Amino acid sequence: MGDLTWVKAGYNSIRGKIVSDWKRDGDTFTLNVTIPANTTATVYVPAKSADAVTESGRPAALSDGVVLLWMENGRAVFTVESGKYEFESR
Repeated sequence: MGDLTWVKAGYNSIRGKIVSDWKRDGDTFTLNVTIPANTTATVYVPAKSADAVTESGRPAALSDGVVLLWMENGRAVFTVESGKYEFESR
């Protein structure tokens, strides 16, 4: 990530707009994603462990539409259903 502290991007897919934005504030990383209807996505969240990731203030493992796939090189990898999500890791 280097010196970047935030990014916001969107893409108009054939299913609808996909939006992703993240910010880094000290040790806290926040990622917001919007996935259009009838679509799934793979989401990578920088984290020391999957237990360190929340989604909308709850452990990510307990959030509807969110499934942990694996940990990879300091990132928790999730698959998500259509909807809006706010991931946070510390």
